[in-house]
Amino acid sequence: MRFSLPKNSNLSIKPIKSFTDNYIWMIKKNKDVVVVDPGDAIPVLNFLKEKNLNLKSILITHKHADHIGGIEDLLSHYPNIKIYGPKNNFNFIYTIVNNDELLKINELNIEFRVIATPGHTLDHVVFADQDHLFCGDTLFGCGCGKLFEGSYSQMHSSLKTLSKLPTSIKVYCAHEYTKKNIEFALTQDKDNQYLIDRKRNLIGKDITLPSTLGEELKTNPFLRSKDVTQFKELRQRKDNF
Repeated sequence: MRFSLPKNSNLSIKPIKSFTDNYIWMIKKNKDVVVVDPGDAIPVLNFLKEKNLNLKSILITHKHADHIGGIEDLLSHYPNIKIYGPKNNFNFIYTIVNNDELLKINELNIEFRVIATPGHTLDHVVFADQDHLFCGDTLFGCGCGKLFEGSYSQMHSSLKTLSKLPTSIKVYCAHEYTKKNIEFALTQDKDNQYLIDRKRNLIGKDITLPSTLGEELKTNPFLRSKDVTQFKELRQRKDNF
């Protein structure tokens, strides 16, 4: 399935580091912001205060605590913000989003296409426009999420769906795993010059994201897997790597 993606202009995307390797992505337009997967409120609150910004909305990709754990604390400081995420039994009021829905965030006058990507969890969704993909734990730099609930077939299908998005789209993953993932990828595709170059280009860099979908299609073994059987073998090898 191919998705029609909206165009947003004048967006600034910044990473807020949390825990050991999480990224909370902040989408900024003027002085108003949306945050994606705030597992921890403290770094978000500190960033908002430091930059004198206004939190208007939260996007949730899935239910894991390191992606939603800071929401109730953020609500205590910003009780009127709007929250959007997949159907679940969350302990806060939010708006459910569904596959192929065009989500409009009126406070910033921006839109994102919602794409269901079951695999890591059954509820997982991603948010995309023509230039940005906020993919949570479905797609990582040179990797993909572990399968906690979904099947290999579901995850493979989700990745194939994302692989049909524009190659120029920037990929904003929720974890800094790229360098470790490249080491695994090289064990499977050691002569891939794009992969070799990617490793070299990241030497000395603490933040490896965003990448682009084009870069992932050339280097990410999970996106490059031909079928479910090959994907399953790769995922099991990675789990034991």
